Amino acid sequence: MQGQNKKVLIISYYWPPAGGPGVQRFLKFSKHLRSFGWEPIIITPENGAYPYEDPSLLEDVPADLMVIKTPTLEPFEIYNKLQGKKGKSVPVGMGGIKDSTSIFQKLAKYVRANFFLPDARVGWNRYAYKAAAQVLMQGTIDAIITTGPPHSTHLVGKALRNRFNTPWIADFRDPWTKIYYNQFLPRTKRTAAKDLEMETSVLKTADIVTTVSKGMAEGLKDRAKDIAVIMNGFENEDIPDTSPSATDLFTIGYIGNYKPNQNLPALWQAIKELKAEEEGFDQLAKLKFTGIIDPFILQDIKDAGLEDQLILQDFVAHHEATKVMSNTNLLLLPIPQTDNNQYLLTGKIFEYLANKNAILSVGPIDGNAADILNNCKRDSMCKYEDVDAIKAHILKYYQLWKSDKMVFKHEGDDHMIYSRKALTEQLAVQLNKIAHD
Repeated sequence: MQGQNKKVLIISYYWPPAGGPGVQRFLKFSKHLRSFGWEPIIITPENGAYPYEDPSLLEDVPADLMVIKTPTLEPFEIYNKLQGKKGKSVPVGMGGIKDSTSIFQKLAKYVRANFFLPDARVGWNRYAYKAAAQVLMQGTIDAIITTGPPHSTHLVGKALRNRFNTPWIADFRDPWTKIYYNQFLPRTKRTAAKDLEMETSVLKTADIVTTVSKGMAEGLKDRAKDIAVIMNGFENEDIPDTSPSATDLFTIGYIGNYKPNQNLPALWQAIKELKAEEEGFDQLAKLKFTGIIDPFILQDIKDAGLEDQLILQDFVAHHEATKVMSNTNLLLLPIPQTDNNQYLLTGKIFEYLANKNAILSVGPIDGNAADILNNCKRDSMCKYEDVDAIKAHILKYYQLWKSDKMVFKHEGDDHMIYSRKALTEQLAVQLNKIAHD
C-alpha cells in the first residue's frame, strides 16, 4: 500500500530536535499521512536557530520517513553579538523586543526589521530550494507544502510552483504581515509595503492556503485562490491518563512560553483579593509557569504582591509538559492581546481540552477560542478586565479542590474532533483536491 501512496514534499524550518508548538503541526501530520494515501518527504535545516530544543520529539518521527537536512545561513549569531550575547538562538516570540536601550540593541532591531525580509530565516531559502528542486527532478512529487513561520519558507514554495508546476499548499500557522511583534519593530514604510507584496504574491500563487483558525482565514481569503481551515490539535498518545489525581496544592498553571501580549493584570488582582479574603489561600494556592515567562510580566506579578504564590519551572520536554497539564488544577489560557485577537487560536487549547482539566480562559468572549470552549461544553471565556468573573472562576474550582484535594476532570469526548489523526484526514482531503491524477 505504501508504494501506491502519492508523495508530498513538506518544507518546514522547524523539525525535531527543535521544540515548541511550531514543530508539532507537521511532525504529527507526517506521522499520520500514510494512513490517508500520502507519503511525506521532509526538507528542513541541519542545524537551525531554535529558541529551545526537545530531543524527545525525535521519537515521533517514523523510522523510515525520508528527512532531508540542508545547510542554512543564520544571521542570528551576528544579531546576538550586536546585543552582547553569544550563540545563534532567538528569543521566543521576539520576547523582550520592547527592551531595547543600548545603541547596539537599537541597531540590531533596525537591521532585523528592515534587512531580513520577510524574516531572518530567509538565509535558508537557497538551500531549501536546491534540495527541493533535486527531489522534484529525481521523481514524481504530487504536491508541495510549505509551512510558516518562518514565512520566508513560502517563497521557496512559490519558486518551485513557478518552475515545476507542482501543486502547492502554503500553510499559515501564524499571521505574516499582521504578526503582533511587527508593531514593536522600527519598520520603514517601504519595508512594510514590500512585506505585504511578498505575502500577497504567495497567497495568490498557492493552489490552496491552509490556516489554523477561521479568523485568520477570513483575513486572507480575499487574496487567496482557495483557503481551508485545518486547526491544530492533540495527539492521543501524548495525553496521560485523564483520571483524577490528588494534589497537595491548588495550582493555576500555564505550560508554554508566556509572551509580552499575554499579561493579565485582572488575574493578578483576582489572586491578590482571594489571598486577602480566603483563609489558607495564600498557602494552598499557587501560580505556576512551566516554560519561559516574559520578564516584564514576571515583574508585574511580583509587584502585585504575588511573589510567594509563584512557582517557576524551566522548559520541559513535550511528554513531560502534558503530564504537568494533567496535574494542574486550573489551566490558564490567556488569548494574546493583539488586533483581531478574536481570531486567535493558541495551539495549547487542544491539549488542554484533551486533558479534561478545568480551564481559566481570558480573552474575547466572541472569539474563535470561546466558540471551541462552548462547543466542547467547557467553562466560558472571561473578559480581560473582568476581575470578578476571573475571581469567581478560580474560587469555584478552589472550593471543589478543598473538598477532596483531587484535580477536577470534565466528562465527555466532544474534543475528539481535534485529534491529530482526524485533522490529518482533513489535510489529505486538500491534497487530493490539487494532486494530478
